[in-house]
Amino acid sequence: MPLASLLATALKIPVDLLNVFDSVPPQFADPEHGLFETQLTSNYQDNAVDYLEKTASSLKSSGVTISCEAHESNPADQIINQAETDSNTLIAIVTHERSGLGCWVLGSVTDKVLHGASNPLLITHAQDEGKAPTEATLKNLVVPSDGSELADRVLPHVTALAAALDLNVIIVRVTASADEYYRYVDVSSAAGINTERFDAYAQEAEDQAASYLSQVKETMLKNEVKSVEDRVVSGNSAISILDLVQETPDCLVALTTHGRSGVERWILGSVTDRLVRHSGQPVLVIRADS
Repeated sequence: MPLASLLATALKIPVDLLNVFDSVPPQFADPEHGLFETQLTSNYQDNAVDYLEKTASSLKSSGVTISCEAHESNPADQIINQAETDSNTLIAIVTHERSGLGCWVLGSVTDKVLHGASNPLLITHAQDEGKAPTEATLKNLVVPSDGSELADRVLPHVTALAAALDLNVIIVRVTASADEYYRYVDVSSAAGINTERFDAYAQEAEDQAASYLSQVKETMLKNEVKSVEDRVVSGNSAISILDLVQETPDCLVALTTHGRSGVERWILGSVTDRLVRHSGQPVLVIRADS
């Protein structure tokens, strides 16, 4: 709710609070219990709307337009179908707490929405009860990109968010490490693996990445984004981006679901999954057509 309030206020967009509860258990669905089934569903719906209206009170002071509704349905399907009526709808949803392995456990609803929705999706992380912040603080917007047209589809969203919220944008390009380079390059013999060959590729990849990031930075600065950092790092894409996110305070990560480019050809789908499950930071996912 704090993050939803922050975004809605800055972007001047309405908020639709949605509660979806599962259908009444089968034992209440037979003719003998038909009336009780109807009453039970009505009670669920009334209680859900009451809860949403109490929750909405935290947003009303900010002047955001709020609506509240509750439905008896499959939760993931209802969320996806309702959002798809308007492609400009952003779905904001939460994951569970950390597991013993140090990663965030996606609830079944969140996981289904993540993989099934075509709308932009904002995934945040649940906090221990009593520790949830009353306000959200964002200072940085981390944007991974491999330079492909698909990956760049996140950039207009990033520009709008950064300008509205006065965020510092950190756009990062990860080039392949030596191990990854030789994993994808066809080497006919062991003699083909040599330091000079990788060094030449690494310099070319770094130069191309720096040129690309410079162009992106210039475009953003021309579109009312006040602060943009460009970084080129070498290594495993998911690990490198995760490290950057975890060392960047008060950040939101924004990326498309997949993208490929040349010998680097890392898949943003796997990066997205790694960031959602391990970073602990909110992640904005923009869909890209396959």
